[in-house]
Amino acid sequence: MSGTSLWMQRMFNSASSSYVILNRILTFGQDDRWRQAAVDIIRPGEKDKILDICTGTADLALKITRRFPALEIYALDYSPDMLAVARRRLESLTQHNLIFKEGDCTHMEYEDDYFDYVTISFGFRNLSFSKENLIKALKEIYRVLKRGGKFIILETSQPANILIRRLFHLYAGGVVPRIGRLVSGKREPYTYLGTSIVRFFDRFELARILESCGFKIKKVLSKSFIFGVILLYVVEK
Repeated sequence: MSGTSLWMQRMFNSASSSYVILNRILTFGQDDRWRQAAVDIIRPGEKDKILDICTGTADLALKITRRFPALEIYALDYSPDMLAVARRRLESLTQHNLIFKEGDCTHMEYEDDYFDYVTISFGFRNLSFSKENLIKALKEIYRVLKRGGKFIILETSQPANILIRRLFHLYAGGVVPRIGRLVSGKREPYTYLGTSIVRFFDRFELARILESCGFKIKKVLSKSFIFGVILLYVVEK
């Protein structure tokens, strides 16, 4: 793991205890609805396998597990403290087949063509701190997906409307760090969050990057929320 990755791991460890509640506050409670929209896209067969990467406190993985308790579902993250919170949250489920794994999605231990779906919610930005890291991660995701398998991305985006984009950047870069520090007592994670949102790709840049790693853009499914602030993007291997 690189020095940057270690720094990010420490940062997310430090934010783990307040991560769930701050997700609700910073999105005005809408992040739950957006994740549900991602789950609604999944149409698995009886033996399908699903991997949620950068799972964090497992908001999306737990939703998938509740919907499909009989499937093999895996949740991967490189923050042990985030996974500790996720495991405690899992205790509320009486029936599930969710398997947590601590690890880096740029070097996954799963076999080639193993998963029918790979999902990620609000973690894609964290893979893109460098072009090299992002390409490594996307190649690994492509490798572990079966042919015809789907990669489901839920992430912030850049609104096309300039006024909305400016307001969004003002909120992300100015308001988010202040609320994050007030609630969590931590400054660094939410300063990073705001900065990463402002600098992240729009949907067209995202499409070009995914296509360069082999994903089928012609079969893309996309849906936006809040005038393009949030993007649900689905591509196929």
